[in-house]
Amino acid sequence: MLLSSFGGRQISDIKSLKRKKQTNPILLVIVAYLAVISVGSALLSMPFSENGTISTIDNFFVATSAICVTGLTPIDIGSSYSHIGHWIIIVLMELGGLGIMVLSTSLILLAGMKPGFGYQSVFLDEFSHEGSVAPSKIIKAVLPFTFLMETIGLGVYYWQFPEMDSYDRMFSALFQTVSTFCNVGYTLYPDSLLQFESNPLVVFTSSALVIAGGFGFLAIMDLQSIFSRKKKFSLHTKLVLIMTGILLLTTFAFYFLLEYGNALADSSIGQKFLSAFSFSAVSRTAGINLTDISHITSASLFLTLIGMFIGASPGSCGGGLKTTTFAIIAILGINRLLGREKMRILGRTVPQDTVNKAVYIFLIGVLVMAIAFVALLFTETSGAYDNAAVPFTQVLFEVTSAYATCGLSLGFTPELSVAGRIIVCIVMFIGRMGPLFLISAVASKDTDEGIWFSEENIMVG
Repeated sequence: MLLSSFGGRQISDIKSLKRKKQTNPILLVIVAYLAVISVGSALLSMPFSENGTISTIDNFFVATSAICVTGLTPIDIGSSYSHIGHWIIIVLMELGGLGIMVLSTSLILLAGMKPGFGYQSVFLDEFSHEGSVAPSKIIKAVLPFTFLMETIGLGVYYWQFPEMDSYDRMFSALFQTVSTFCNVGYTLYPDSLLQFESNPLVVFTSSALVIAGGFGFLAIMDLQSIFSRKKKFSLHTKLVLIMTGILLLTTFAFYFLLEYGNALADSSIGQKFLSAFSFSAVSRTAGINLTDISHITSASLFLTLIGMFIGASPGSCGGGLKTTTFAIIAILGINRLLGREKMRILGRTVPQDTVNKAVYIFLIGVLVMAIAFVALLFTETSGAYDNAAVPFTQVLFEVTSAYATCGLSLGFTPELSVAGRIIVCIVMFIGRMGPLFLISAVASKDTDEGIWFSEENIMVG
């Protein structure tokens, strides 16, 4: 009876089936992103997507940049692709911004099914710090908010964009709305949005979309609860609000002061404030050019690098180290200097696991950027020992922008070699997925937990 029930399999075979490992859900998500990038690249390579001939590596680069919400591009998006190609890029940007998990979970729930436990755990790690939050609740907050913000952006852009046929005007507004809210930074104009730098409505709308897209859906859910029921903000939301405010204000102040007599020298006082505000809003995550950064001072470039590395907030469309991660690391240093054993923030104690995770993310991020930086310095030289040809600052800026999925560039992206473009694609993918997320896909649990070694001190400092 036992053999007939299992198709004649031996008992040992049945036991081995029970011991068979289940597929890591994190690995499935990574494979899904890689599959979408591959399909997007293939579609962009079709004759109906291109205006002229575009190399395979450039199509792959654009597809990776769109799905990783980065915005770096070696070609002009507006003129290089056809209308169908632009539609493909819109879909890739939306998929990248909302996340494949959000859209796939939405389809599962609409079909009346329930996501598997492993898949739910990955989903909640991405969008929540509380395992008790149902995926359906997150979906109900994410999708309506996205639809609302993109509808507002669509209306403003349609009203402000230059006169053209109704459909073309609507399509241009849609492309820009999706790109801006998803913190990608692609535009159909060769100068990005520089032609609108004196248009307050476009500047404020673009800035609002970027901030909303990079704020984090968990914090947005918390803010929405104000209107439905009385509830105190979580520590996460408080940190996001404080860090976002600090970064916006400090970037605005420094850019205004440092560029007052430089890049903003010929602008009116009102335009100076407008440019500084737009720069503070988009320079960390979106990469839209609402102000010309080609002639800013080295001090402003350095501050931009720091802002890009910090990036947006967790569970958002943006990338980077993340605002809360940076806050934990900064406050960790303060707590240690004060001799505190536990991590304290705003009257709360942060779990040690969370502190460790923040430190790991920071260290791995710096390591990835350092390796990519050195690799690009090597691949972009004209000769093995001719380092004079390498634009050091531009390479560092490019790597930081790619890892932070920001998209700002000093014009170095089109100059990248094939090897350099592949390296930047890898960095963009790591930045979008998150280094710990990728490591979790292949890491195994430590089996030596019971083994202890004798202690030996080391001189430091």
